[in-house]
Amino acid sequence: MSIASPTTTMNNNSSPSNPLTSLLHSITKKRSVSPVVRQFLKLCVNRNDKTPPGSNVNDHTEKAIRNLIKKLTKLKKNNAIEELEKAISHKDSRTKCVTIPRSTDTLTSQSSKSNPVVLYSRLWRWPDLSNQNELKPVDYCSHPFHYSRDDICINPFHYERVPAKYSVYVPHLPPEAFRDMPDLRSASMNNDMMPNQIPENTTYQAMVEQQQSPPSYQLSPGSISSQDSLLSPLGANTNGDSNQNSHDNAMDFEVAAPVSVETNPLYSSQPHEQQQPVSTIPSEYAVGNGEQVSFEEPHEWCLISYYEMSTRVGEQFHATQPQVIIDGFTDPSNAERFCLGGLTNVHRTFEIDKARRHIGRGVKLFHIRGNVFAECISDNPVFVQSPITNQRLSWHPATVCKIPSKVRLKIFDSDDFTQILSTAVHEGYEAVYNLMRMCIIRMSFVKGWGVEYRRQAVTCTPCWVEIHLEGPLKWLDTVLSTMRGPTQSITSVS
Repeated sequence: MSIASPTTTMNNNSSPSNPLTSLLHSITKKRSVSPVVRQFLKLCVNRNDKTPPGSNVNDHTEKAIRNLIKKLTKLKKNNAIEELEKAISHKDSRTKCVTIPRSTDTLTSQSSKSNPVVLYSRLWRWPDLSNQNELKPVDYCSHPFHYSRDDICINPFHYERVPAKYSVYVPHLPPEAFRDMPDLRSASMNNDMMPNQIPENTTYQAMVEQQQSPPSYQLSPGSISSQDSLLSPLGANTNGDSNQNSHDNAMDFEVAAPVSVETNPLYSSQPHEQQQPVSTIPSEYAVGNGEQVSFEEPHEWCLISYYEMSTRVGEQFHATQPQVIIDGFTDPSNAERFCLGGLTNVHRTFEIDKARRHIGRGVKLFHIRGNVFAECISDNPVFVQSPITNQRLSWHPATVCKIPSKVRLKIFDSDDFTQILSTAVHEGYEAVYNLMRMCIIRMSFVKGWGVEYRRQAVTCTPCWVEIHLEGPLKWLDTVLSTMRGPTQSITSVS
């Protein structure tokens, strides 16, 4: 008769299949998990209470959370753990940044495995998140991973989910539908003449410092009017010079009162009731054949033209990199920098030359999934006129916004533009055509313009740039080619 050796007996008792061993293992494991880690485990969106304690899913999740807590504790970030728990438990995007050092592989690799923001966003917000290309930062996050800073924010509620592809439905309307359309240009002019449309002066401040909720705003495709007026409205610029000098110019624009359109419910982080945008298409044409027109980002996401007063100087800069700096230095061949210092102009005046010397490090543009951010990295402010940003922040659409040094502002939002375009296709060909001015952004250096400035038009400023967003402009072109044009004939007295 064979007798089992002590070693064999011990191995049998320690087998994972032994119920007693599994129970002891789970009890020991449960005791070893700290209360903080256990709390964050409960907040995971893909957590399953029926999953065995020793499963690989729970082990990997617990390990990731434990490492994060250990890292935040070691960094001695003030209330970082409490702030992260508050953000997740309350789904609060108005919480502060929770930052960790950026690793080397995160800086160089686009893989989601090396991006901690993707990992923690999957744990606590979007379990089906594929990669970092589906994320964009909120305006008030100061350290998103997109900005290549030493520290990155891993607060999942400081990011928004973007769709894999933006698209709008373009109906195929019969020609007779356009004959019943209202005169959009006359309506815009009437709205512009309404009193109390002029906002007060404003300087953009980073909302992360103020910790205030973003203002409500209205979106409208009918908010862009004639291209023949580009003067800022009365009082619609930021701090400036006291002398006034009326100077009307054909390169200036003005826009009318906005019309309310509900935020896209598919990508909003806050629940709300879905409302259909008001359509000016007659009801008998509201339903018909059509096609989905998608947004395609071109290789060159923007073209930048530099001006001194009303004179264009140098060649256009074709931006292909996600981060582009416009500065006053002289690097002649850098894909990430548009250097204005080396550009010559035989008509340059002393005033222009003096202003150019103060451009310095200039402004940095970030292109993130169709969204564009501008950060002033110069010691002197920059001044921006962006119609879509003005609507988003509830300013008059022709407002000139002063961006102080070290402050960042979103100057184009692809979600907002998609909503506006989707409504515009129901308002007619002209409404879509007028949206091209939402894709053009003007920015001056050192000196601003507006009614409270000695320079009332952008063409009176010493040095400024005009940014044409190629992706949205090409999208508009595709939509316009899909739609039928207006049937009115053009005459010599039109």
